[in-house]
Amino acid sequence: MKEKESCIIHVNVTEYTAAVTVAKNPSLADTCFAIALEGSAQRVIITPSRRAWEEGIRPGMAVSTAQRMLPKLQVLPPDVQAIAKADQVIASIVQAYSPHYRCDKNGHAYLDMSGTTRLFGPVVDSALRLRRQIREQACLESSVAVASNKLVAKIGTRAVRPFGLTQIRQGDEASFLASQDVSLLCGIGRATKALLNTAGITQIGEIAALDDSQVIAFLGKRGLALRDAARGLDVSVVHDRLYEQRTIKRKVYFSQPVFHRDALQASLVRAAEDAASEMRSQDLGCSKLSVALLWSDGRKSEATRKTKGQWIYDHEIEAELFLCCMDALERRVSLLAFTIGLSDLEPNLKQQDLFSLFSEKRTGNLQASVDAMRSRFGSGILTHATALYHEQ
Repeated sequence: MKEKESCIIHVNVTEYTAAVTVAKNPSLADTCFAIALEGSAQRVIITPSRRAWEEGIRPGMAVSTAQRMLPKLQVLPPDVQAIAKADQVIASIVQAYSPHYRCDKNGHAYLDMSGTTRLFGPVVDSALRLRRQIREQACLESSVAVASNKLVAKIGTRAVRPFGLTQIRQGDEASFLASQDVSLLCGIGRATKALLNTAGITQIGEIAALDDSQVIAFLGKRGLALRDAARGLDVSVVHDRLYEQRTIKRKVYFSQPVFHRDALQASLVRAAEDAASEMRSQDLGCSKLSVALLWSDGRKSEATRKTKGQWIYDHEIEAELFLCCMDALERRVSLLAFTIGLSDLEPNLKQQDLFSLFSEKRTGNLQASVDAMRSRFGSGILTHATALYHEQ
């Protein structure tokens, strides 16, 4: 019975972008290198190689700082084609085991193996085969964990990374988590870890032992979710929808042909706010935006924009859609309608430290407050001033 209940598999390819680079060029396996985008004014490390990590290089570190620390560090751009190919290989392997799976970016995959025992045998055997197939077909080493829920399985892969396999049986979650470092919990970054360490809390079990009043006094109400996670509580499911095949669309018809750019931008902002709100309500982000314009003479023009990261918030989606729209405005003819699309959808990756003081955290909190107000009082209660063009 326990084997049947421990049915979630999590696959984690540590430092994915660097690992894919080594898989393509094995001569880099024992060298200090890091992946960073080219051309940006303030370049930061996306992923360090294993050797670079051992030398103290970390994701998010400024390239200039990393090169001062480690003069021999090689800085390479991400190989987008190789990453896409590795994503496809991993997805093809994973989907053969279960119809309920999710492949996230950066080498993470979840599988719900409920009801597959007759086909594949014990779940831990499937995990072993998965790991071997990823090594043989994608040339990538991975850590794999089997547990009763996604949260515990993810911590399991973090505990044995950069590669290995672990099984946390039903009922053993608390004992497994108790001795793990607090940094393995999602939502604990440098700021929160420093706060916990100040109080002498270094292990997950010490957070799990706190009662409600202690958690609220120390971490605030947001800390209750962190404490529940420390106890291994997680009811989320492995989504079997392929987000990347979905598109959130909004189509706007003008009451009369529009020629002025301000009128177009006002309607574009309103549509973008509505589409982005729907996306965030499903805890998703997008990496592709599209605009299709319908002209008064019946012709159409289209434009798209992509990012290697994610667009989550209203202000960034509105700005990028407007630039996309400007790319499509190739004719001096009135517009009848337009359609916007948010696609290449993935689970929201902008998961921040519980007590991070950086601007990203403040932006996320502000957006969450705006979404809550719109949900309660209607979408028009808060909107960008640009969207009020028609109401002047």
